[in-house]
Amino acid sequence: MKATWLAMAAALALSTTASAKNDAATQPAATPATFVSAEEIKAAIDKNSTGAFSDSALRVAPIESKYNIGVAVVRRSKVDGRMLPDALIHNDVTEVYQIIEGEGVLVTGGALQSAKPLTAAAIVGEIGPSSAGQSIVGGTSRRVVPGDIVIIPPHTPHGFVDITTSRIVYTIIRIDPQKVLELHSKPQ
Repeated sequence: MKATWLAMAAALALSTTASAKNDAATQPAATPATFVSAEEIKAAIDKNSTGAFSDSALRVAPIESKYNIGVAVVRRSKVDGRMLPDALIHNDVTEVYQIIEGEGVLVTGGALQSAKPLTAAAIVGEIGPSSAGQSIVGGTSRRVVPGDIVIIPPHTPHGFVDITTSRIVYTIIRIDPQKVLELHSKPQ
């Protein structure tokens, strides 16, 4: 019985080693990882710390020629107690927000009021084909705080209707299956 177990263990070890060698030979070349440091995010926030709004694209990387992933940091601030209108919808890009500083009220869903396509090439290259409106009608309001994550699919109206602190800062991961975002290998 002991000899049978030893024989089975040896056979398994040999087949696992052979399988691992075959697996390594058939695996596609690895795509390099993309890293965005906390220092880069902080530097982008500090660099664009004035005014009501800044959207700093840090990277847009191709993933195996199948889709692009963008990383940005956004800051929204009240100026003279007021904030800019914020009502957008993206045609192709999913956005994932992670709040890192401040608090606010984010509306998602519903419909854009007075929607107009964004046409500036620089904006479209950074956020993809999109429309902006005066406001969102019928959406769901949520209070967001540091640590919260919100996934906003394409064709979903979204925007901040209130910033309850002096500013709100969040990272955005932009998932771009249509490859409409301009590639950036370093911060802009």
